[in-house]
Amino acid sequence: MILVPLLLLTSLGILWGSGYVIARFAVTHGVPAFGYAFWQSLGPAILLILFSLKNNSKKIVFSALPWRFYLVCGLIGIAIPNSTMYFVAKHIPAGMLAIIVNTVPIFIYPLALLFKQESFRWYRMLAVVLGFFGILLLVLRYAAIPDSVLGLWPVLALISPLMFALCSIYIDKQKKVSLSALESAAGMMIMSSILLMPMVLATHSFYPLWPPFSVASWLVILEILLSSLGYVIFFRLIQIAGSVYYGMVGGIVGITGLFWGWLIFGEHPSGTAWLAIVLIVISILWLGIKNRSASVARISE
Repeated sequence: MILVPLLLLTSLGILWGSGYVIARFAVTHGVPAFGYAFWQSLGPAILLILFSLKNNSKKIVFSALPWRFYLVCGLIGIAIPNSTMYFVAKHIPAGMLAIIVNTVPIFIYPLALLFKQESFRWYRMLAVVLGFFGILLLVLRYAAIPDSVLGLWPVLALISPLMFALCSIYIDKQKKVSLSALESAAGMMIMSSILLMPMVLATHSFYPLWPPFSVASWLVILEILLSSLGYVIFFRLIQIAGSVYYGMVGGIVGITGLFWGWLIFGEHPSGTAWLAIVLIVISILWLGIKNRSASVARISE
């Protein structure tokens, strides 16, 4: 049924879109970026394992193949992109960051062509070009700000969608790895926690998450809960609909992030920024809608 992936898509978009505002508040109120990223790996890992044990579902698989899968997903799907976005969150408005990070579909299609998962379609490539033009406008917009380091922050933020896109392609290619969404999410979280620990210690970025809790601490805990649910939905969506269909979530995330950024931080993008946002969102939705027909047959099976 098409209704199930659409519900998953919408839920995931709202969950992830809300996370940008939470992250911005946390990292601007004393939570180090690496410390925040560490808790957003370890916290969900613990919760997902406990949930698995409580519900008598399959235990986390320890064979060599799944752990290679966990390692790659943990590195390029969590550790690198999350650390990058939390580091950049101090320097870019939450709504804008949500738009930039969720340009994933714009990266997915060229990568899918490279790895021969998709065939060339001129209208899809036109959408990609439109999206990259929007990204360029944002970079130029920030280059005009004196403390922007010539647009460095939006450029650094692009590392996150590139890594997410690579992870999505990798997951879609690893269908021979027979793992549930719960196993996949927990496994990659464990590996991400292990990978982040040296960076946390080296940069003295550990954030104590025990009483007395500050407002920032409670928000870290809230995001742990939201992330745990979000990653399960993420893997379930990939399994039933594929990486290209998942790419549609970026539009929902971006709109959600802009809404919360306006409501919580009073963010008001400039005219140039709005033009860039419109171009990027149109590109994301265009790619998703054009690829939807290719996914319908797969979803109906």
